[in-house]
Amino acid sequence: MTVKVKLYGDYLKYGPEETYINIEDNSTVEDVLNKFGIEERKYIIVLVNLKRAWFDDKLNEGDVVSVFSPVGGG
Repeated sequence: MTVKVKLYGDYLKYGPEETYINIEDNSTVEDVLNKFGIEERKYIIVLVNLKRAWFDDKLNEGDVVSVFSPVGGG
């Protein structure tokens, strides 16, 4: 199946800002992170179709996975 992946902020070092990837059926968010070699997971925000997602959430054909680092400031 194909999903769209968008990387933001610090995660741009792992790939292009926006790309489509092919993954196996029943793949999870963690599988996508592994495909990009993203090991920095202590502070990460992942959205699937603009909703908060967790590493073990399964993906569906056409999903949009967005990967962010949290924004801090004061």
